[in-house]
Amino acid sequence: MRSNYCGELRTQHINSIVDLCGWVDRCRDHGGVIFIDLRDLSGTIQITVDPDQGSKLFAIAESLRNETVLKISGKVRSRPNESVNKKLKTGEIEVLVNDLTVLNEVHGTLPFNVSIHDEEQVKEELRLRHRYLDLRRDRMKNNLHLRHKVIKSVRNFLEAKNFLEVETPILNRSTPEGARDYLVPSRVCEGDWFALPQSPQLFKQLLMVGGIERYYQIARCFRDEDLRADRQPEFTQLDLEMSFMTQEEILSLNENLIASVWKKVKGINLPLPFPRLTWEEAMERFGTDRPDTRYGMELTNLNKVFQGIGFKVFSMAIASGGSVKCINVKGGNKLISNVRIKPGGDVFNEAEKAGAKGLAFIRVRENKDIDSIGAIKDNLSEEQKSELLKKS
Repeated sequence: MRSNYCGELRTQHINSIVDLCGWVDRCRDHGGVIFIDLRDLSGTIQITVDPDQGSKLFAIAESLRNETVLKISGKVRSRPNESVNKKLKTGEIEVLVNDLTVLNEVHGTLPFNVSIHDEEQVKEELRLRHRYLDLRRDRMKNNLHLRHKVIKSVRNFLEAKNFLEVETPILNRSTPEGARDYLVPSRVCEGDWFALPQSPQLFKQLLMVGGIERYYQIARCFRDEDLRADRQPEFTQLDLEMSFMTQEEILSLNENLIASVWKKVKGINLPLPFPRLTWEEAMERFGTDRPDTRYGMELTNLNKVFQGIGFKVFSMAIASGGSVKCINVKGGNKLISNVRIKPGGDVFNEAEKAGAKGLAFIRVRENKDIDSIGAIKDNLSEEQKSELLKKS
């Protein structure tokens, strides 16, 4: 139906006759000449409908609404200097229409604006209800293109390293994993159930025993667990398994894979090797085994400072093999009030959500004077205060 995509036309196509298909992104009537931004998966191109091309053609163009699906035929020509749009790759040219066919009309009012020129904020519930419109927006289209490029780059890298892509079964028996399984009843075997995979763990181990040696899969996984910011019931993961590999070889391969993806997809060179933390170091500094190292307020161990302190909450925790750690909040005197950090306050509540039974705090004034509460203040020696100041 078409000879070219809208977004691929350039100045070298001037004087060419092209057939294009796409959606009306927007229409503009400037003094009797109608300009239409026609959009397809590759981008947009301005098409021009002149009344000199025929009254019937012009009447159709006048009635067009945004998101109408068109097929047009016309001649590529240069835009006048004053109308060149340098923000668009096709901004130096336009197509003078000599034939226009409406493939699908728009009826009623659109639930939200789709035009690339007006990326309005739309509630997620409304976007999902009209997903077919949401997918036409630049943001969603770019996300899908990015995902495609990442997966393509991953496949190219791994296949160059002799990995074999294997598709493992989705319907399987339940196996012990980190979350609950989604269960699917079997019509053929009444009373029996299949479990959807939380990961292809057992299958990839079978592949290694079977001599495949290097396997990968863009695997679909399912976990029946509560929603979190970084989790959902179904997700896609890159799944790898290798035989006859040392720990260093595995780490190096994954680092090079990630660096390759960033280079191919975003043109960014990541320095290798990546910084590495042991589990113990990550837990000691950040309190989590998956830290965001950009986070500046690392944990500081105060066991040596508080060892033997009269404040039993601290001294007993240390004596039983635990730790007393603090987070140094720079400028906290201005940012965090006592109301926020005491029971009922938002900072205190966040600590409770993380599993803490309470939250102790010590303020350091601008004159280096230490101010704390209750038993902590009463049991701090001058030497301990000095050690605390060194830690800050």
